Amino acid sequence: MELPKIPFYKKYDLIFKAIVAGGVLGFFYTALTNGGSYYDHFKLLPGTLVGISIGFVVILFEKSFISLNNYSFIKSTLIKALIYSFCIVFFLVLFVMFFAEVLEHVSSWKAITTYFKNRLLGDFLFSLLASIFIILFLEVNSLLSSRFFFNYFTGKYHRPVQEERIFMFVDVKSSTTIAEELGDIEYSRLLQDLFNDFTDAILASRAEVYQYAGDEIILTWKTSTGLKAQRCLYCFYLLKKCIKKREEYYLKNYNRIPKFKAGMHIGKAVTTWVGKVKKEIVYHGDLLNTTSRIQCKCNDFEHDFVISEEMKNVFPKDLPVKYTHQGEILLRGKAQTMKLYTVDFNF
Repeated sequence: MELPKIPFYKKYDLIFKAIVAGGVLGFFYTALTNGGSYYDHFKLLPGTLVGISIGFVVILFEKSFISLNNYSFIKSTLIKALIYSFCIVFFLVLFVMFFAEVLEHVSSWKAITTYFKNRLLGDFLFSLLASIFIILFLEVNSLLSSRFFFNYFTGKYHRPVQEERIFMFVDVKSSTTIAEELGDIEYSRLLQDLFNDFTDAILASRAEVYQYAGDEIILTWKTSTGLKAQRCLYCFYLLKKCIKKREEYYLKNYNRIPKFKAGMHIGKAVTTWVGKVKKEIVYHGDLLNTTSRIQCKCNDFEHDFVISEEMKNVFPKDLPVKYTHQGEILLRGKAQTMKLYTVDFNF
C-alpha cells in the first residue's frame, strides 16, 4: 500500500510561479525599453532570462529571509526588495559579460563600462519594482488559493451549485485547558505551528482548506479527488505523521505534543459565492453540520477519528484499516440515528 504523496507540481509550485512571473516581466520590460537592441536576433532573450533569474532569486531568498516576516509587511517588503535588487544587479552584470562575449563578441570590460553608464540605474529600479511585484504576488497567492482565482474568473459558483463532497473537521483536543496553561499568545503560536505542519499532509491528500475556525481546520474534497487512492481517509494518518516528526520541537517549545481529533462524512453540499465587501466561496447544507456533530463524538468514543457509515461504504473493503462500529447514534439536531465507526490504521 502506498500513501498519497505531494505531487511534483505542488511541491515546487511557488518556484514555477515566481520564475514565470519574472520571465514575463523581463520579456515585457525588454520589449518596452528596447533593452535588448544590442543583441540583433536575440533582442528579447536577455531580458527574459534576467526576469527568470529575478523570479528565482526572489523565491530562493524568500525562504532564507523568513525571519523578516516578524516586521511589518511594508518594512519587510522594502528590506527584502532592496536585498533582492542588489543580488539581481549582480546577476545582470554577469549576464552582460556573457551576452557581450557570446552574442556581440565584445570584451567584458567594455560591455560592463557601457552597461554601467547607460543602463545600471534603470535596471536597478526595474529590479526593485519587479522584486516588490513578485513579493506581493507571492503574498496574495498565499492568502488566496489558485482555486479562488480560477473559480472567480471562470464564473464557477456565481450561482449556487449542488455537488457531492467530502468534509473533514479537525479539532485540537483539550484546547481550553491548553489555552489556559499556555496563555492566549503562546496558544496562538502553537496553533500557527500546528496548522503550518499540516501543510504536507494537506498537499499530499489534495485537500482544500475551507476554513480555519479557531482551533479547528475544515478540509474538503470533491468526491472524485478525495476517493482516488483513498486520499481523504489517509489524510488523517498523514496529519498524525507530520506532527510525529515534530514531537521534539513541540516538547521543547510548548512542553507538550498537540493532539487532535477528526470527523468525516460524505454527502451533498451547495457551493456558492457570497459577500460584496469580502468575496468568499462557502458551502451550505446539512453535510457540514452533520460532519461537525460526528467530530464531537470523538470524545464519547475516546477515539481520534470517527466517520459515518456512508463514508465507510465508499472505500474498498481490503484496506489496511480497522473500522469499529459504535452503534446507531442520534446526533444533536438530527431526527434520525446514524451508524458511526472509529478508524484505526494497521500500518
